[in-house]
Amino acid sequence: MKLKLLAGAALAAVFAASGASAQDTGWYGAIDLGWHAPQTISAHGSNTGVGTSAPTTFPFNWRFDPGDSWAGFARVGYKVSPHWRVELEGGYRPGDLDAVTGQIGASTSVGPIGGLCSPGAGAVPPAVGGTCTGTPDGSIDSYTLMGNLIFDFSPGSSVNPFIGVGVGVNHVNVDVSGRFVSIPTGGGANP
Repeated sequence: MKLKLLAGAALAAVFAASGASAQDTGWYGAIDLGWHAPQTISAHGSNTGVGTSAPTTFPFNWRFDPGDSWAGFARVGYKVSPHWRVELEGGYRPGDLDAVTGQIGASTSVGPIGGLCSPGAGAVPPAVGGTCTGTPDGSIDSYTLMGNLIFDFSPGSSVNPFIGVGVGVNHVNVDVSGRFVSIPTGGGANP
């Protein structure tokens, strides 16, 4: 995901018209829009569930498959000299969830909880080993804030390659609801 994100940001920067090239020094701003294709996110739970060979217990592992979506960034910067500039960049990347699947422990086979289906009282989850009757509701949203130092190689020319270094933070919010594909409840209701 990081490699795709960095490659996409670099490509957008190459094709974006930079307000910094129009002046020798001073303030500038820009808004960038693009597309992102996030990779699957793996999560490891600290709670344990009963494995397929009871009484062995293993931690639950989850795979979140987000869908492709748009990405937006806003930048404000100051051109210190013809070659050097500093920027503050904020970004937002929304993403709907396409699927949530589960696995117990390091086993390659899916355990009793195989994933999440459509939420709601009317949804009927399949039996153990079945497939979902729809996708869960939810999203994975990412908010970023970066501070960048950029060196322009050819300021004032029609093509201005540059190199930069930055530091920042990324806040990821995961919100999901659905019904378990199957759980061994002894005939009880599926939460």
